[in-house]
Amino acid sequence: MTGRSFAGVINPGASTLKALDVDALRARIADALGAQGDLIAFSDPHTDAVEALRAAAADDDHDGLLVAGGDGTVSLAAGLAARHDKTLAIVPGGNMNLYARSLGLPLDPFEAAEALAGFRARPVDIAYANDRPFIHEFSLGLHPELIADRDKVKYGSRLGKLVGTARSALRVIARPPRVRVWLDGVGGPEPLITPGVAISNNPFSPGHLPFADRLDSGLLGVYILTSERSADVAALAAALQTGTWQDLAFVRSETARQVRLRRARPMRAAIDGELVTMEGPIDIRTDPGGLTVLAPADAVAGGAST
Repeated sequence: MTGRSFAGVINPGASTLKALDVDALRARIADALGAQGDLIAFSDPHTDAVEALRAAAADDDHDGLLVAGGDGTVSLAAGLAARHDKTLAIVPGGNMNLYARSLGLPLDPFEAAEALAGFRARPVDIAYANDRPFIHEFSLGLHPELIADRDKVKYGSRLGKLVGTARSALRVIARPPRVRVWLDGVGGPEPLITPGVAISNNPFSPGHLPFADRLDSGLLGVYILTSERSADVAALAAALQTGTWQDLAFVRSETARQVRLRRARPMRAAIDGELVTMEGPIDIRTDPGGLTVLAPADAVAGGAST
């Protein structure tokens, strides 16, 4: 019995949660946490999820923060939990749920809620791009260009967003971006001209979608696409779905504890799927054990399911 008190925020606009009985999900979460002696108080469902998360994280009456939502919502909650030294619990509710996959969580929201009863608090790494926290990936080039193209149109459904993403991917593949940036931290300062560079919180694992099976390595993964050919970008897109992309000859894979990206002009980046513009230099580092999460006992150190 743990006796923690959680503040809970459910994002009803998350892709998977839109069609669910949110009241039933709240009840399932409360029952699961209650089974191990934990309490939870949910935010007003009519309050904006971002506003509710910030208020919940700053509330000293709770020592835990539970979030139900997609990768972007989970990323925001993780940064807030780390800043306020709270234990983070996650119920996945998005399209990809990549961080939930890293933790080995069930991807069905109700199954994930039930599983909370058997989870333990685990220290995991969190990464920062300057002062901006992230739990999955920072990227330049291909990914931010895809997001920018997709977001030109608003999609009212999960299927619509998936179709829009596929169309945007085809456009980006046909005309890959060219990123010019200096990279320091992988051997020494070097100039890059590449369609894409990605830096992950823990190295991505092979054999599945790009996410890390281990979240406590204390390392960043650094991935650089060395070909500008559309055919190679298309091959990368296909290999990302099967987990074989790191085997491609035109993908360079490195690890580091800290890297710096710099150039004279501002950089358009994607941080955990959110489009941002940042002035350089951008210092990306890992904070080992800087976040505490509820997870299955074997998930953090290499036990995540695919």
